Amino acid sequence: MSRNISFLAKKLRLHKGLNISPVSGVVHDVGSKTRSRDVPSRTMSNVSKTPSISPTSYADGLFGSLVSDQQLTQQSNPNQTVTKKPDWNRAVSDAEKIVGYPTSYLSLRCLLSDEISNIAVHVRKLVGTSHPLLKTAKRLIYNGRNNMQTRGLIVLLLSKAAGHMNPEELEVADEQDKPAGVSHSQRSLAEITEMIHTAHLIHKGVVNLTPSDFPDGNTLQDMTFGNKIAILSGDYLLSNACTGLAALKNSKVVELISTSISDFMEAEFIGVQDTQSNAIPTKNMTMEEWAARNYLAAGSLMAKSCQATLVLAGHSEDMQQKGFEFGKQIAYSWQAHADLQPFLDLYRCPPGTQFDLCSAPVLLHCQQHPELLDYIQSCGDSIDNLDFKYLHQTIMQGPGVKQGLELCMQHARKALDVLADFERSDAREALENIIHAIMECD
Repeated sequence: MSRNISFLAKKLRLHKGLNISPVSGVVHDVGSKTRSRDVPSRTMSNVSKTPSISPTSYADGLFGSLVSDQQLTQQSNPNQTVTKKPDWNRAVSDAEKIVGYPTSYLSLRCLLSDEISNIAVHVRKLVGTSHPLLKTAKRLIYNGRNNMQTRGLIVLLLSKAAGHMNPEELEVADEQDKPAGVSHSQRSLAEITEMIHTAHLIHKGVVNLTPSDFPDGNTLQDMTFGNKIAILSGDYLLSNACTGLAALKNSKVVELISTSISDFMEAEFIGVQDTQSNAIPTKNMTMEEWAARNYLAAGSLMAKSCQATLVLAGHSEDMQQKGFEFGKQIAYSWQAHADLQPFLDLYRCPPGTQFDLCSAPVLLHCQQHPELLDYIQSCGDSIDNLDFKYLHQTIMQGPGVKQGLELCMQHARKALDVLADFERSDAREALENIIHAIMECD
């Protein structure tokens, strides 16, 4: 044990003073507080194998205008205090303490029911196949930076930050809800938001099957079985969400959330797609279209859930609109952050991994370099025909990633501006910390 610690200490001393870019996975030296993220060597090798990209020069141009002098200390002044960067896991953990319990498991009550337990037994049969349902299940239980189960947490934090105009509802709240300052109906709404979002993700895992694409009969049978499980499990969560929504007995809330479900469906039929429903960008596709598409696919549920929780709390129309705007802006920032990950997180998304061709960095790059759009549209009826390693390298060299970062920051700042209208509280501070963690895109 002591030998291992000594070895690690020696390695750290050897690394002291390095000046490697954030793209490579190591933060620049900031005086006496050098900090490393210990990216595996295979990630470093992936970067080094791209001769036309210089990670250090790329990072200098990419982050130079976005990272403030207070975040990274100049090497000429080693005594200056280093500002600690926001941490996503810490921000979420602290926020969960404020609202009472880990909201990452808001839908656990449904997931542990007999019906879902039976489905889980069948899902085990898919192990070893390439069905997307397995990837979705893995992401649902992954407790890390890309945790998808955070929407209910934001709804509850906004509920507490805004306060409740009907104190009598808090008096009859559960013992767990009273300290959190939210009503039972607001916590139910947070659970409903999580279940609808989870059901949507599971439904998106359904694969369009063509017998000619699966000459092996066993593989086709496995994929067909996976589709059936995805449809049944998604429908079950969605039906439970609708039942809970009716139990709230508030017609405006029912209207808001039900229209967000229809927005999910509408988003699936926007634009050109290949045979597996992967979006393909078209000429003259603008960022307004990116915003419209992602509002339907992600922003609508977040925005309307934030508005609905203020409806349940008895707030004015003006306050409800602020909740809607906050939810929309944080959803846009969240989506821009997700779009950037294939180009910033080379460990989880090594070059060559498929990514959304209608993501912000791709569209922003194609606006200035339309020749890449011509290549993308040459894929025919399947994006599998494209060389995603070439696409990744080309976009990394262009302006799309930097402009995508600016887009993420822009929407995050708008969300912070809306929060400024709420009274200062621990819930508001927790929401601000979450936004700052989203803005930390490296």
